[in-house]
Amino acid sequence: MKRVSLLLVALALLVAACGEGDEYAYELIIPEGTAARLAAGEKIDLMPSRLTFEVGDTIRVKNEDVVDQSVGPYRVGAGQEFEVTFGAPGVYEGFCPLSTDNRYEIVVEG
Repeated sequence: MKRVSLLLVALALLVAACGEGDEYAYELIIPEGTAARLAAGEKIDLMPSRLTFEVGDTIRVKNEDVVDQSVGPYRVGAGQEFEVTFGAPGVYEGFCPLSTDNRYEIVVEG
């Protein structure tokens, strides 16, 4: 199977969401079939290229696909979830096949 890299950290990264009583500044859900669509050359637009957060914000990535996904420096297993809370200001950039231009920038403000 083709290995797919995506963002996130920060990320996907698509709207503010709530889950089981926990609030997330951002939630990205990777639907089943995403890796197959990417492997077929389809352009995927699941997340914006730029996201802005505040220190203390938490994002959640839920991988509903049958293939592990790389989200920034993190790996999210098939059927697994990942959360990260930003502890310091900074800018994170990298490759993300889940955004229109295949790039992401996450800005964390103090």
